[in-house]
Amino acid sequence: MVDNKTQLKLTLDSFDDLELAREPIVEFCRYNCSSEEVVDILEIAILEACHNAVRYGTKKTNKSLCELKLFCDNQSIKATVINYGEAYKVAGKETFSIDQDFLQYKNGGLGIPLIKSLMDKVEYSRRKNDKNELIIMKKLFKKQ
Repeated sequence: MVDNKTQLKLTLDSFDDLELAREPIVEFCRYNCSSEEVVDILEIAILEACHNAVRYGTKKTNKSLCELKLFCDNQSIKATVINYGEAYKVAGKETFSIDQDFLQYKNGGLGIPLIKSLMDKVEYSRRKNDKNELIIMKKLFKKQ
């Protein structure tokens, strides 16, 4: 559901929903960003955050596995990803570089470091009722 050109809200209950969400996410980012490179970065980070939310989320009554809210102002695109379940392990997860040994991530754990390396700001909070909220932000130059 697109509220307008500066906001987008999606609910995801499966990996199929996640695949269907790719196009509106990219369309939103392209509309609000003049750099195709930044669009690609946003696509990777947002979809990774949503993938993890769907994968590890717990279905609550009348709630989706993942709620995604995108917002754009003149300086940045902000994504808020909400799910319910176990707390994320965000603290202590550093960014990664391409020179690292990826074998250390063979059983997962690369998502948060990847997101941190791509985005300008990453905030995580744990709310009541097992609610996880991940906010990621990328600075951009708005199209004229």
